[in-house]
Amino acid sequence: MIKQLYKKIIRKFDLSEQQLGELKGRLVPENICKGPFVQGEKNCPNTTALAIKEGVGKFTVSGGVKKLMKKYGVKSTELWLFYAVFDIPAIFFEKYFRKSLTKMRDALDGLVIERQRKV
Repeated sequence: MIKQLYKKIIRKFDLSEQQLGELKGRLVPENICKGPFVQGEKNCPNTTALAIKEGVGKFTVSGGVKKLMKKYGVKSTELWLFYAVFDIPAIFFEKYFRKSLTKMRDALDGLVIERQRKV
């Protein structure tokens, strides 16, 4: 479920293949927080994608992130669902956190393949 939900959200950002590759490289535990938007030096998977799209590298505060998500058509219900299926379990289970990041990287590979088929 996490893979499909992540693909659905990431499609809305319309990232280039290069940006998808950058995102894939950044989806590692050292860069990703277990919680919404921004926690210290880490961003959540969706906020990381948004930062790449917006060209800011990463966000350092949560303020304005939700507004930018809406700009790209990401709904609050999608964010809450993502929080429920990724963040909450990830907070309690490190193995789930790492496995989910692997599934998200796989989802990005799927988006690249989809894009190449359209060309």
